Amino acid sequence: MYSQTITHLHRTAFIIALDCSTSMQGMTYLNNKQMRKADAVAIVCNYIIDELLARATRGGEVRNYYDIAVIGYNGHDVLPMIPENVNEFISISTLATRAPMPREYRFDQRLDNGLSTTANFVLRDWIKPVTEDFTPMHTALTHIQGMVSRWCSKIENLDSFPPIVFNITDGECNDATSDELIKAARSITQTGTNDGNTLLINIHLSSNPNSQSDIFPSDADYHAESEYQMTLYRMSSLMPRTMEPLIEEIGTHRGKGPYRGMAYNITPSELLAILNIGSESIKLA
Repeated sequence: MYSQTITHLHRTAFIIALDCSTSMQGMTYLNNKQMRKADAVAIVCNYIIDELLARATRGGEVRNYYDIAVIGYNGHDVLPMIPENVNEFISISTLATRAPMPREYRFDQRLDNGLSTTANFVLRDWIKPVTEDFTPMHTALTHIQGMVSRWCSKIENLDSFPPIVFNITDGECNDATSDELIKAARSITQTGTNDGNTLLINIHLSSNPNSQSDIFPSDADYHAESEYQMTLYRMSSLMPRTMEPLIEEIGTHRGKGPYRGMAYNITPSELLAILNIGSESIKLA
């Protein structure tokens, strides 16, 4: 299980679901630069999409290794974050034909000797940050369930590595109870392919750069500090053994695997490491 090699005949799918509510206007830090949480998340997601595109490129040709969807949720709606995506999957090769112009970013980086330097890097702005209204997470999860169910039921995907869903938020849901959220999440993780069930990873961004993060907690004897934290924990997938070596490279784990696909009170830099697990842990042909 969770061992299928990715080829153009057995591709996999990624969904990134973004909280686009007003609270994402709150400030955070990325590489020592202060910015809105929505802007930091957009930069991280754009980096991941660029990475997926690079990994799917062989000899100058983009191979259909991935289907990708990036959706946002706010107010009462789910909205497409990639232009012309219409809240559904887009193949990585099709996405490559719509690539926006690269943009240069500058960040201050601290060297080992304590000095600072300016680092420049280039990203494509695949998605733009949105911040308004409240947080309809249940609506988003229901929409995602339909997406992964349809994807997994296609004949060409029956033996593929199952979809991975990243749900990124900074606050509590406004359109459902905890029990309703857990039920909606389980309807997602009950879908899957012959290689395993769909993986749902729930990620909570911190508003405090000094807060203690909780990343991929051990499934044994877990104790949450709040009801909401426990809700996210119960919503999240049990991570496959094949991903444990990469998981154990992030942060300090109090216990041993298996681990839950949850990260709580994290920074944007930790978000990047978590999203990378999804792409790096899958074998490419």
